[in-house]
Amino acid sequence: MYISFTSAHSSFRTKKMKTLSQIEIIFLSIALLLFITSSATPSTYSNQTNLDYIKTSCNLTHYKTLCYISLSPYALKIDSNPQRLAVTALNLTLSSANSAAKFIKNIPHGRGGLTRFEAGAVADCVEEIGDSVSELQDSIRELESINYEDSSKFEMVMSDVETWVSAALTDDDTCMDGFGQDGRAKAVVKDLVRRHVVKVARLTSNALAVINMYASTHEK
Repeated sequence: MYISFTSAHSSFRTKKMKTLSQIEIIFLSIALLLFITSSATPSTYSNQTNLDYIKTSCNLTHYKTLCYISLSPYALKIDSNPQRLAVTALNLTLSSANSAAKFIKNIPHGRGGLTRFEAGAVADCVEEIGDSVSELQDSIRELESINYEDSSKFEMVMSDVETWVSAALTDDDTCMDGFGQDGRAKAVVKDLVRRHVVKVARLTSNALAVINMYASTHEK
């Protein structure tokens, strides 16, 4: 039987080219994978370390899940730094307090809205949250300008901040007192206000726990 040399040679060359193409693809894939791994690993490890730091810190709070969910998006900014963690926690609490005050203040009054009693309770609540906002702002300002080198100054500032944030937490709790337990305020109104105030109170509680942790890092 006669086999064309040209046909056999062509077939061999085609197989060889296919083999080379497959080898090239494999090498290119490996090179690309190594490049991606080497490029992503440092930042991935760094961010994971920061996330682990936040998770460990949040384990010291009363509302661990809320703490982690609220702070983890800022992991790179916090960078495993206790001061940045405390300031970030306070800023998130401040933002939530401002939003809650705005929402509660804008609950409709008049016909079909709040009764006179409820309107008074809402006004008192907004005032309490306003006090909380001022105390949180003072705390943030002091923490951002704290002096690490002067230990006595550090302890004094941290004591002030802990006092202010504790007062802010009390203000959050006091907000709901005005609605009473005697049924004069409609349940739907109380629940509406409580939903917003409770979140602020829990964030405040978490911020206070983080601040206490920060203060303890400089205890003698």
